Amino acid sequence: MGQDTGQPEESLDGRRRRRLQGRRSAIDATIDLVLEGKTMSADAVCERAGISPASLFRYFDTLDDLRTAAIARYFERFDDLFSVPDIGEGSIADRIRRFVSARDDLYLHTAPMARFSRHQAVEVDEMAETLTRVRATLSDQIDRHFAAELDHLSPAVRARRVAVLAALTSFEAWDQLATLTPEARRSALVESVGSILGIG
Repeated sequence: MGQDTGQPEESLDGRRRRRLQGRRSAIDATIDLVLEGKTMSADAVCERAGISPASLFRYFDTLDDLRTAAIARYFERFDDLFSVPDIGEGSIADRIRRFVSARDDLYLHTAPMARFSRHQAVEVDEMAETLTRVRATLSDQIDRHFAAELDHLSPAVRARRVAVLAALTSFEAWDQLATLTPEARRSALVESVGSILGIG
């Protein structure tokens, strides 16, 4: 027997649904404001989401909690872009092209939120920790994707080589190359990755 709450079960379920809907609306409003380059204040989120400030802070303890949830939800939409297709397979030239294309596609789709998340990481420890985990995952992909070219190196040299490749193909570096055409940007990265791996 469940505990008698004194409330009809349908009423409790209705409140849960409204809470979940209000929470989703706040997250979606935050994402929209970031993508539009607008200020993400509590008032702006509430106006866009159609909820009251009191409701907003029932759903989230702080604005930082809301920002973290919004960033997580946004990146979930593009989870497939964080992978490298057929990792470690094919010729070195083919692997470099696929790797550069995968990173370029990822950053093209996630650039606004990537900039926002890095800005938040300065003040929000949880976001800084998330970015650290993401960077570690992307570095591990490099290590696996180019294992054939890295396996003969000592552990210290291999770690340095992977770190340089990770920095070269990071969002921060990509953002600096955004003034180039997509073709020029990809060509420059293909050439640079190949040079670091000792080909070309």
